[in-house]
Amino acid sequence: MSLFTILPSNFFSILASKNKEIYAEALLLLQKSLESNDLLIRRSDFVRTLKDKYSDLILQVDLSEDENEDAEQRDFSDKASFVVRRLEETGWIDVEISQENFEEYIALPSYSISFLTLLNDLVTDHNAEYVSLVHATYSELKQEDEARDEFMYATLVRAFENTKKLRTELITLAHSIRIFQNRLGKVFSTNNILEDYFDLYKTRVSDRYYHPLKTFDSVAKFKRPILSILQNWLYSEEIRKQLTTQALMWTRAKDAQAAEQDIISKINFISDMYEQLGSTISEIDRKHQDYTKASANKILYLNRADKTIKGHLDYIFKVYAEKLSKGDTVSPILNTLRDTFTMVPQGFITPEAITIPIVRKLRDESLPLSISEFELADDVLIESFIEEARNQFSTDRVLDFMDLAFDDDSELHISEISLPNFEAFMLLILATIESGSDECFYTVEREEGSVSNYGYRMPSLRFIRKEVEA
Repeated sequence: MSLFTILPSNFFSILASKNKEIYAEALLLLQKSLESNDLLIRRSDFVRTLKDKYSDLILQVDLSEDENEDAEQRDFSDKASFVVRRLEETGWIDVEISQENFEEYIALPSYSISFLTLLNDLVTDHNAEYVSLVHATYSELKQEDEARDEFMYATLVRAFENTKKLRTELITLAHSIRIFQNRLGKVFSTNNILEDYFDLYKTRVSDRYYHPLKTFDSVAKFKRPILSILQNWLYSEEIRKQLTTQALMWTRAKDAQAAEQDIISKINFISDMYEQLGSTISEIDRKHQDYTKASANKILYLNRADKTIKGHLDYIFKVYAEKLSKGDTVSPILNTLRDTFTMVPQGFITPEAITIPIVRKLRDESLPLSISEFELADDVLIESFIEEARNQFSTDRVLDFMDLAFDDDSELHISEISLPNFEAFMLLILATIESGSDECFYTVEREEGSVSNYGYRMPSLRFIRKEVEA
């Protein structure tokens, strides 16, 4: 079925118009009405709420996008009504008239409700809580395996849906990490890298999705119990008959054979997915580690104060890359390089040239040295720097740094860690990143606010030894 056999052809036009800001707020306001369980949304009440909450946006509404609109119409109430009318014209809402009091009420089509939910999820993404899909699947299957009541088929369907959602969540996580990796190549400020990692990636991706999948909602922890229960259901003829009987009541299956095939298909799907999720999570682990290491290496690269020729070339390459990432022209840089370097003839003196008789010689002609490709030279410099940084800040050195900072204490606040130099600051950043690894002897808890330590502004973190938590 085609998308626009369901949606009106101009459904998305309001989100690309001049007044898209007020339309977006109006749609989110409708979503809040749904969350408030408003079965009846009076059109006049909605217009009044729109005027009260978004008066500044209402005043900026451009009426010229509608050819049928009176160009002289500038009344505040008319502009708010115009917004609601445009929502109706594009199919986001429908307006019905009550036969009892002739009052106008807003009705929402099912496809509109789906999109309103999506828009609300997008703007509240950073506040959403993690949904424990793996543990929920295990708990429901275990409980139903013990009870074996009339809800066994319903539990199997929920496990099937949770598994599909889990696969989608893992794919979303992998793509999110790739987005941050790609963004890292376009960031050339230490503060922006730290903001991307700690304020965005760690909060919205790592803490929300990655950390739960490695701890309390671990696939590795619940995989075998889930598969064991499902295999028991699959090979037990008695349980299959019970599930088939329930499926015939819950679904529109034509006969018992079709219902049983559907049950077997769902069990096999869940089993296959959990067998494959291990490799998927391993790939996500690799991407997560690559991004954290790349972030630390780029911070080191941007903070190097090398005054040698190589250091100056590093700086030129950084500015060159920054210009290219923004789509700016690099001609001024190349022109400056051309005007800066002066080419002069070069001569030399041999021992024979300063004795009598003087012998004059011409320098033999030879092939000039080839000029390396600019991009290749850039890659070589960066690879060399990254390799040097890896050797300088190994995992063992980071753990030794934290062991020294802990001393005999079981807990340690970030403000208590001594940072006498920039190298110690880098070790602290890497110590925060390494807290998710299996060999790390401590965990990190995020607290509200931030602290200042040795002139650095950092998030308020508390380091806790793992043996104390246990």
